[in-house]
Parts: sequence; C-alpha cells; structure tokens
Amino acid sequence: MNDNDSNPALALAQIYEGSFDFIDSATNRRHRLTVNANLDIMIDNKQLPGQIVGVTRDALTFIDHFGYHLIVRCTGGIPETIYDEAEDETYAIIYPEAEDEATDD
Repeated sequence: MNDNDSNPALALAQIYEGSFDFIDSATNRRHRLTVNANLDIMIDNKQLPGQIVGVTRDALTFIDHFGYHLIVRCTGGIPETIYDEAEDETYAIIYPEAEDEATDD
C-alpha cells in the first residue's frame, strides 16, 4: 500500500503534478507553472506562498497569501487551463511535446 492509497487527495493531485507552460497575453511572455509531488506551486521556478484548498478530477485550487485563487482546470484527466484570479485571466496550457510535434511536420 502506498501513501496515495490512504490519501485520495494526493492520488487526485497526481493528475496535476508536472510543469505547464502558458503565455501571458498582456506581456506576450511565456511562463511555466509547476506543481510538485508535495503540491507546492511554482511559477518560473519561484515558489508561490499559499496553499492548496481543493483537489478534484476537474480542478486544483490554490489560494495565495493575498487571498487570490489560482485554478488549474482539467478535462478528461489532462490539465488544460490556468485561471489567475489576481489578473482575472484564463491561460491555455501549452504542452512542449505537442508544440515540438507541430513543428516537426
């Protein structure tokens, strides 16, 4: 029996574990959001102070130290968007592998 068997939230959180790129449309800059196995959230390799307040099959919800939500939404077990309440923006997740395949054609 592993740790995830006794903690359903951690098992669900595995859906969100990884790095997700997105483009900030206001600045046209590419950023990377990372969720590690401990459910720490980092943007561009800087840890965000705050905590995870919800984990479901559809969304991972993080609240930062200012009280703003950051929500990673999933469809079919695949993270697709990141909503940043502080900016009131939703960003599409870019998967580098998919981007590489598109440029190989």
